[in-house]
Amino acid sequence: MRFSFVALLVVWFVAEVSGQPLPVASIAGQPFSADEVNIENPTPNVRGVLRMKTIRVYRDSAGRTRVDASVPPDPIAVGTQFVRIDDPVAGINYSLDTKSKSARRLILPGPRVPPSQTLPTMSTAIGQLSPSSGSGEVHTSSESLGAKFIGGLAADGQRITRVYAGLGPMSACEENVAIKESWYSPELQMTLLESRSNCFGDGTTRLENIDRTEPDEFLFQVPSDYVIVDVVQERRARSRNSPPPSPPYTLPRLPPPETK
Repeated sequence: MRFSFVALLVVWFVAEVSGQPLPVASIAGQPFSADEVNIENPTPNVRGVLRMKTIRVYRDSAGRTRVDASVPPDPIAVGTQFVRIDDPVAGINYSLDTKSKSARRLILPGPRVPPSQTLPTMSTAIGQLSPSSGSGEVHTSSESLGAKFIGGLAADGQRITRVYAGLGPMSACEENVAIKESWYSPELQMTLLESRSNCFGDGTTRLENIDRTEPDEFLFQVPSDYVIVDVVQERRARSRNSPPPSPPYTLPRLPPPETK
């Protein structure tokens, strides 16, 4: 149990430097498009971390969102483009594969109306990006960094410091401390800049080329030449076609011993 907990902390610690896509909130009345640029500087002992990736994000006035990610993660390279469209008005999520020209559709229980200008507190916004604090052997503290303008938008800053106690020698860290600084725009309801560092390296995620004009409505629709597959029906078909479960194995019953 102790080993598994320490291993989980190490994985979490490494994930802190690799960065995660910034969530795009479904907010009505605040359209925009931008490039989310993620840059990583891992230490030599860390493998498999992409040093740079760019994700294109969109949101229209109705609160529909779209995220474009390429594989390889280079917008200039010719590769498979994976697109996620979230339509809260229709209550549908789409996952598009541009190489196979297919779209997996997930129909939500019911349409939801995106809020308009529901301004969260800074602690709430940061909480959406960070794991819960105060559990196990991870000690978390936070402090305000004040406010500043980034790309013409006012942003509130906050620094979160995590101390990972009890990682032990397998962590390869002299100081098990992770620091994340985030600058959040209440108007756009997006994190504009995030920086993170720990003993496995450092990285930044920045929202660049922000355009406040309305994105093209066709960006939030599935192209007519794509094949749409319903996720629920796909799962039911797999369940019907799966072989029946094997009966539980029971030990053969031995005959009673002979009595002399």
